[in-house]
Amino acid sequence: MNILLVGHACGPGLGSEPGFTWNWAQFLSAKHRVWVIAHPQHRLQVEEYLARNPSPNLCFVWVTTNHPLGRWNPERGERGIRMHYIFWLSEAYQRAAELCKEIAIDIVHHVSWGTIGAPPPLWRLPVPALWGPIGGGQTTPAQYLSFFGKQHWAERIRTVRIKALRFSRKLRIAARNCQVIFATNQDTADLLTRAGATRVRMLLDGGLPPAYVPASLPASFSSPQEFTVLWAGRLEHRKGLALGLQALAGVKDDRVKLLIAGRGPQQEELESLSRQLGLAGRVKFLGSVPYDRMPELFQSASAFLFTSLRDSFGSVVLEAMAHGLPVVTLDHQGVGTFVPEAAAVKVAVSSPGQTIEALAAAIDNLAASPPGLIEAMRSAAWNFAREQTWDRRAARMSEVYEEVARTARQLVPQPLALR
Repeated sequence: MNILLVGHACGPGLGSEPGFTWNWAQFLSAKHRVWVIAHPQHRLQVEEYLARNPSPNLCFVWVTTNHPLGRWNPERGERGIRMHYIFWLSEAYQRAAELCKEIAIDIVHHVSWGTIGAPPPLWRLPVPALWGPIGGGQTTPAQYLSFFGKQHWAERIRTVRIKALRFSRKLRIAARNCQVIFATNQDTADLLTRAGATRVRMLLDGGLPPAYVPASLPASFSSPQEFTVLWAGRLEHRKGLALGLQALAGVKDDRVKLLIAGRGPQQEELESLSRQLGLAGRVKFLGSVPYDRMPELFQSASAFLFTSLRDSFGSVVLEAMAHGLPVVTLDHQGVGTFVPEAAAVKVAVSSPGQTIEALAAAIDNLAASPPGLIEAMRSAAWNFAREQTWDRRAARMSEVYEEVARTARQLVPQPLALR
C-alpha cells in the first residue's frame, strides 16, 4: 500500500514525538511504500541514517512555514512551537493534497503531535484518514491540584480548556470524519466520543525497539539488605514525585531505598521535601541519566514507581517493564488502562492522603512478597513489554490499514455492468 504519514518532528534514535514518527515510518516501510511529511528540524540526522541504511520504501517530504506568526527556532527550545504547529499543519495539509494528486495514496495517517488539542485537517483529503495515537484529554484530578504549588491556577485553566474541547468545531469535524482515531487513554477516548467520534480505538503512543527488550526475562535483582525502587522522569509537578516521597516516608520496611533519575524545574523543591521528610539516607537523586545507561539502572532495581498525576501513558513504564520490573502506579489514565493487573499494583486515585497510604502499603507488601509472587509479576511485565515492540505495532497497524482500505473500496460506487 501507499501510506502517507504526517508527523511534525521525526528523527532516528530520538525519543518522544520525533521517535514516534520515525519508528512508525521505519517499521511500516518494511511492508508498504511510505511517504513522511515532517518539519526539517532533524533532516540531517534522517538523511545521514538513510545514506548508511538505504530504504527504497521510505521517502521524506520536508515542510516548514514562512508565516510571520508561525516562525519557530528549534535552537530556542519549545518557545513559540504551539503557534508554529498550527500554521505548519496548514502547510502540511497543502503538501499532502499535492501528493494525493501525484501518487495513488491509500491511507493518510497523522501520527504526531499526539494531542487532541490540535486536530489535523487531513480528513479533507480524498483518501481515508487516521489520527493518532493521541492523548491530551486527561486532566489532573481536582483534589490533587495542591501538588502543583503556585502553578495550580495554570493547571485549573488547562482543565477547563480540555473539558470545553468537545464543543470545538474543528475537533468535532475531525472526530466525525476520520476513519479511525487512536486514543492513548480512556479520558481522551471519552472526550473524542463526546465530540462525535464513532471509531475510537485504544493504542499506546510509545513502543520499544525490538533489540531493546531482552530475549529472556532478566535475572532478578534481589538482596536481603535492600529493596530498591526506581522512579524516572522529568522533575515537574504533573509527574507527582512529591506523592512518591511522602509515600516512602510512610514505608515501614527500612530496607526500601528510592532512586530518582531525571532533572527538571522542581528539583530543588523535591530535594528539600526529601530532607524535610527525613529521607536523606533512603533517597538518592541521580540527575539526568543517559538513555543508553537506563537499562543498567532498571536491572539494578526491584520495582518501578510511576506517580504521574497527568500523563497519556509514560514510555518509561514500558522500558522498565521490558527489564522485568513490577510497577507501582496510580490507577488512572494510560497506565490504568494498559498496564496488566498481573504486572502491577495500581493504587486508587481517591484522595491524596489515601493514595499516599496505599502507595506506602504497596511498596511494603512488594518488599515482603515471596519470590514466587515477584517472579510472576516480573514475567507479566516482560511479556507485556515484548508485545509492544515497533515491529509488532507496525504489523498490527498494517492490519488496520488493510481493513480501512477494504471498507473504503466497498463504499466507492461501482459502475453498472452492461447487460
